[in-house]
Amino acid sequence: MAREKADREEKEETRKQGPVEKGQGQGQPELEEPVKKKGKFKLILIIILVLIVGGGAGGYFVFGKKLMAKYMGKHTEEEPKQEAAQKKELVGPILQLEPFVFNLTGNQAKYAKVTLGIEVKDPKVMEETKKMVPVIRDKILFIFGTKAPEVLMDVNQREAIKKEVHASLKVLFKDGEELKGVYITDIIIQ
Repeated sequence: MAREKADREEKEETRKQGPVEKGQGQGQPELEEPVKKKGKFKLILIIILVLIVGGGAGGYFVFGKKLMAKYMGKHTEEEPKQEAAQKKELVGPILQLEPFVFNLTGNQAKYAKVTLGIEVKDPKVMEETKKMVPVIRDKILFIFGTKAPEVLMDVNQREAIKKEVHASLKVLFKDGEELKGVYITDIIIQ
């Protein structure tokens, strides 16, 4: 019992004195509690710093090009590609016209057969276009009837012919944007 009483008195005395020095007698007077607090504080600061730097780097990699383009007024290389892809995807309904058979200018023995498709804005415009097929055929026959066989056979001239047909048909529509394109799908000259 005397031993237990002595141990209790010793514990009370050490509590009153404050924290116990670590490595007492070895010449290292480090206090145990403040060391733990300093270590935890440094660790928390390092974690916060890593999170901030990591978040900033991640944000730059995700949004950097967009922000640079927005604030510098420059367009990134991806924007024109995305716009072109959207334009390509938005193909409207195409009205396939019956083949046009006509005599070529300058030679009554030769004739040509041309097949066309007309792309319009939407299905509503498609219904209106179907009602105008005789007028559309008349305008197209007039244009192709004036072309020489060499012009029809020349692949380089086809784009100019399509533009001419497009300009001629565009006046038939209420809005110029309703007619999106003209496609030559077949040309046979005999």
